[in-house]
Amino acid sequence: MLQFQSLLERFGLTNPANLLPLLEAFFHIVVILVFGLITLRLVDSALKRIWTIVPGDHTRTSRVENRTETLRHIVGSFGKTVIWSIAILMILSEFKLATGPILTGVGILGLAVGFGAQSLVKDVISGFFILLEDQYGVGDSVKIGELEGVVEHMTLRITILRNFEGHVHVIPNGIVTSLTVTTRDWARAVVDVTVPHTVEIGNLFRVLESTGTRLLGDLKDNVLENPQILGIEKLSDEGATVRLAVKTPPSKKAIVSREWRRIILEALDREGIELVTKKGI
Repeated sequence: MLQFQSLLERFGLTNPANLLPLLEAFFHIVVILVFGLITLRLVDSALKRIWTIVPGDHTRTSRVENRTETLRHIVGSFGKTVIWSIAILMILSEFKLATGPILTGVGILGLAVGFGAQSLVKDVISGFFILLEDQYGVGDSVKIGELEGVVEHMTLRITILRNFEGHVHVIPNGIVTSLTVTTRDWARAVVDVTVPHTVEIGNLFRVLESTGTRLLGDLKDNVLENPQILGIEKLSDEGATVRLAVKTPPSKKAIVSREWRRIILEALDREGIELVTKKGI
């Protein structure tokens, strides 16, 4: 007890004139902490509703939820850092500590990090807007520059693609300047048939139309519209090229194209119609 009394006397806390400012500072600190906690709760509550302002297809619930949770985590972490940094500075000022040098030091450190990690900052900012704008997501088939494949994983900094051969491409988000998404909403399977000039085009169209009807019956779950004969796409010394097309779900484009080629080949063989041997289908 005597040791505690001597400790209070050492810091001058036995004098009411010294004790009152200390209690006032303590009260201010409690208010700052409570205000910080309330602000964090409000921010978290607002972020739970972030899905209402996130652009994208809200019929794809799981994808919207994943993007929303990611954005909520990012914005929430940034918000917590800012709020607690302000709270700490306010608490330090209550203890009469100069916060100017601290802010100056943090500013200099921020500039040093910014200059030293410009590419990292660029990657992170680009990644944030890729997520926010739903430019692409995990499971999409994309072409970024000269690289293409299925998106296996993505973070704020990188996108990881795996191509058909199984090769993995790691792409920094900051260099995504040319992007093609091949699995958004729907795709179109296109088949070209090249026949010699000796083939009667009217008969060829009749046969090809029958293949479209068969395709629609065999793969009705993978065909979104009636197959179409677009017409003669090209004339050359070798022959005439007729183009056919059909709208499919994005992931079924290759399956439909291959099956339609098989059906066409069988139909042409039955009708005795030859293909140009150099090009085929």
